[in-house]
Amino acid sequence: MEQTQPQRIAYFDVLRILATFAVIVLHLSAQHWADTDVYSRAWQAFNLYDSAVRWAVPVFVMISGALFLSGSQSIGHILKKNVSRLVTAFIFMVNFEGCPTNLILQQFLNGHYHMWFLFMIVGLYLIVPFLRPIVRDEKLLRYFLLLTLIFTFLLPQIASAVSLLSWQYCAEFKALTGKFYYHFTLGFVPYFVLGYYLVRKEFSLTAKRVLYALGVLGFVLTVVLTSFASRLQGAATELFYGYDSLNVLFVCVGLFVFAKEHLNFPNLSEKCHRCIRALSRWSFGAYLVHPLFIESFDIFLHFNTLSLNVFFSVPLLTLIIGALSFLVSALLHQIPFFKKYFV
Repeated sequence: MEQTQPQRIAYFDVLRILATFAVIVLHLSAQHWADTDVYSRAWQAFNLYDSAVRWAVPVFVMISGALFLSGSQSIGHILKKNVSRLVTAFIFMVNFEGCPTNLILQQFLNGHYHMWFLFMIVGLYLIVPFLRPIVRDEKLLRYFLLLTLIFTFLLPQIASAVSLLSWQYCAEFKALTGKFYYHFTLGFVPYFVLGYYLVRKEFSLTAKRVLYALGVLGFVLTVVLTSFASRLQGAATELFYGYDSLNVLFVCVGLFVFAKEHLNFPNLSEKCHRCIRALSRWSFGAYLVHPLFIESFDIFLHFNTLSLNVFFSVPLLTLIIGALSFLVSALLHQIPFFKKYFV
C-alpha cells in the first residue's frame, strides 16, 4: 500500500485502486454477514461478494514486497520514512475518530478494525533486510516459497478440511503440526516474498492459463466451501476465508499475474495514466477513512447493506463510499502537512 518505489509500474497503480475498492466491498459484505441467516439469499450474496475480494489485502502486501525487496533502502530509511508515516497516520485516525486524549494509547494498541493492516505491514518492513538476501538467491527463494506452501497454506488447509469431519481430529492434527514450533514463513511473509517473485518470473502461455484457471477455481471454492461449512455448522464461518487458505492463494496469484500481463494499458493516453497514478496515490488515504463513511451511513442515515436487496446494495454503497473516500484523500493531499505525514 506504500507508494515508495524505484520506478512507476502501471499495473501496481491499477491494483492499488482495485484493491482499495475491494476492501470496501469486503467490509460492507462483513457488516451483517455474521448475523444473517446462512440459508437466506442475502447471506449468499454477502458470501459471494466477500469471496470475490479476499485477494485485496494480500495483493497490497505483494505490491509492497515487490517494491521493498527489490529496493536498496536501509532499515534506517525504512524506519524514518515508511514506518514513521504509518505511525503518524494511525495517530491521525485515532484523533480523527474523536478519541479522548487519555484513551489514545488504548486506541493505538487496539485501533479500528481495519488498522491491523498498519501493524502487519510495519512488521514486514522490519524484516526486509533479512528477506533481501533470500529473494536474491534463486535457490533460496524457491526453497522459501516451498516452505510457505507447506507450512503456511497446505497444513492449515488440511486442518480446515479435517475440521468439517471432526473437531477432535482437527485439534489433534494441529497439535501434531504445532510440535514443529515453526513460524519463519507464516503470516503475510509468503505474500510479501511472492510479490517479488511473480514480478520477475516469466510464465509460458500455458502456465498463465493454468494460473488463471486456478484463480477462478479458488474463487468458486471459496464461495462453495464457505457456504457448505456454514450450513454444516449452522452459523457463518470464516474457515475458508483465511489468507492462509489455498483457495485464496490461487485467486491472489492468478489475479496478480493477470494484472502483470494485461493491466499496464500501454495504449492509454498520458492524461489517463496521470489520473490512474493520482488515484493510486490517494488509495492509502481512502483505505484509512472508508470505515468512517460505512459507519456514518449506517448510524446517521440508517442506510446499510440490508436496506436494499444485498446483490444491489453492496456495489451501490461501494461506489458511493469509495468515491467519497478517494475525494477526502485527494483533499488531504492538497494540504502539504497531511500529504507528507499522514496520507
